[in-house]
Amino acid sequence: MTRAIVTGATGFIGRALTEKLLEQGTEVWAVVRDGRKLDDIKNENLHIVEADFSEYPHLAEKINIRGFDVCFHLAWNGTWGAPFRDYALQLQNAKAACDMVAQAAKLSCERFILTSTIVQLEAQRYMLSDEGTPRVSCIYGAAKNTAALLCRIQAGQMGVGWNTAVLSSVYGAGDRSGMIENVLIKSFLAGKTPKLATGENLYDCTYVDDVVSGLIAIAEKGALNKTYYVGHREMQTFRQIVCRMRDALAPDMELQFGEYPDGAPIDYSLIDMDALYNDAGYEPAISMEEGVRRTAEWIQKQTEGG
Repeated sequence: MTRAIVTGATGFIGRALTEKLLEQGTEVWAVVRDGRKLDDIKNENLHIVEADFSEYPHLAEKINIRGFDVCFHLAWNGTWGAPFRDYALQLQNAKAACDMVAQAAKLSCERFILTSTIVQLEAQRYMLSDEGTPRVSCIYGAAKNTAALLCRIQAGQMGVGWNTAVLSSVYGAGDRSGMIENVLIKSFLAGKTPKLATGENLYDCTYVDDVVSGLIAIAEKGALNKTYYVGHREMQTFRQIVCRMRDALAPDMELQFGEYPDGAPIDYSLIDMDALYNDAGYEPAISMEEGVRRTAEWIQKQTEGG
């Protein structure tokens, strides 16, 4: 890659991706709401484009060159917590993704990569069945499903290659969210036993550096017009993963599972777990233990004001 667009470049994954692309010599146009959040990145290959979603339909006018290898679309408002249930917000996100496809076409971008979520598969499961009541997070998953299909249609009509990258739960240094991995790591560091579900459902979480490597693998080696899962090919139960996290940080802590019932399981059969390995040779390289230690070190530095 020589030129790339990254929307949401100040976010957890977007920033990590931007830094990696710059490190490997790619020229990056970072589309963000507040460019000051990238002031600490000193690189002549970084071009900051300030725009919120309302300005996306005119984004090509802000970028004065044409010819990009890829547009990574990560910008998305409300990816955890209460905004999960805000259907109006989630639909705005889907529209912004479609607007970005149109701008990618105007900018002569060869490939558009939409980052999605494993919750997309949970929403798909309910679309295919009348059984059960979806969690409110499925509003988020349904919006991602909608964005993936609409972007696929848009890209096909406009002559832009597309990919959807379905991400597992992502954790790591730089994540300030209230995602479960952060909650668990902070609990272990504080010596507090977390309240846990039964933990028998299959689960996957991937360190952010490995997710970035997966996105770059799609851009460089992935087949056009294909959906890829970015995560591990072999699943573990949530219980097994929590135990591995505990062993890395607080091996003497006794865990109590079953405070909450398990939710509906993710149907991983809805996606080809091996596709990115087969097409691009991608597999996560950072072990759970190493990823947890790196994340814990970063959290401790933030707590100490470092």
